[in-house]
Amino acid sequence: METTMQMILEMMYCLVALAASGFFVALIYTALKKDQRDEEIARHREEREAEYHRKQMESFRK
Repeated sequence: METTMQMILEMMYCLVALAASGFFVALIYTALKKDQRDEEIARHREEREAEYHRKQMESFRK
């Protein structure tokens, strides 16, 4: 009986450790994805600004 309870307790510890490590992996993954998304948004913004500037310069040349 005691060994069964101890084995159940060890399995519970293992599940808690697994859940905690999964939580940290999820935090790191979402942080990386957010950084990638921020870089992509910044790149698109720069492209739009460059296009706007190019159109402005074309209108001045006409």
